[in-house]
Amino acid sequence: MDVTKPLVNPLANIDSAAIDTPAGFPQDQHEAPQHQIRWGLPDVFIGIVLSWVAAVVVLLAVLVVLDIDTSGQIGTGSYLGRYGLSDAIDAERSDPAWPLWTLPVGQIGLWGGFAVTTWVAGRLRGGGVRRDFGLAMKASDVPLGLLVGVFSQVVVVWLLYAPFQIFFDFDVSEAAREITDKAATNSDIALLFMGVVLGAPIFEELFFRGLVLRAFERKWGTLMGVLASSLLFGAVHLQPLQFPALVVFGIIAAVLTKRFMRLGPAIWAHIGFNLVAVISLVWLA
Repeated sequence: MDVTKPLVNPLANIDSAAIDTPAGFPQDQHEAPQHQIRWGLPDVFIGIVLSWVAAVVVLLAVLVVLDIDTSGQIGTGSYLGRYGLSDAIDAERSDPAWPLWTLPVGQIGLWGGFAVTTWVAGRLRGGGVRRDFGLAMKASDVPLGLLVGVFSQVVVVWLLYAPFQIFFDFDVSEAAREITDKAATNSDIALLFMGVVLGAPIFEELFFRGLVLRAFERKWGTLMGVLASSLLFGAVHLQPLQFPALVVFGIIAAVLTKRFMRLGPAIWAHIGFNLVAVISLVWLA
């Protein structure tokens, strides 16, 4: 007897929950989430505190081991607040006599705090750093991000401050110049690039446009997530004069992250933004 087998749907055995959803996109509301998200705003504030403490501890340890004299200075806390905890290029050193290599050293604890907090939140309290925070990059992110970063530094920042400079006499690059003026050798310039052009964009974008943006977004929605994460990004640099520019760039980086659903474009925009500042202050000033 001839028995005809029923047609089998080739997609019937595929688990739709196993299909990876791009970072930032929620799964269908009718589907059970593959991973329970337990990270949020507490992780953000833990990360900020942890980064401050780690930056102080690492820098103090290096100063003690190398027996660098810190007597008569404003204080290590002030130094870290304005220098080690900043975006480097926008920071003001409390102690100009300290060697330039303290710039990347002061950032090690800060970057470590950002990275550890984001990794723990994504890996142990969510679906992973890539899935939850969009840690991914494509080749097209490089030219796109660099173009946006350069445009932001050259055009957007200028437009932001130009009206005020008509009525007020101030130098928005003064704090950054205090650091770049000390880059007298090729080694000093290499240290600047390590701390400002490479290190800061990677770790700050991972934390602020990864964890912070999405934590605020989960609490208050996309618009407030973009604004709140950008305000926090500007505030932690502790530079009132550069605060507006940092907030505006934070918004631009957040929009890039939401538009492309990954951190690649924002990281390269941050690199371009800082690269223009370093080039203009070290070679063109």
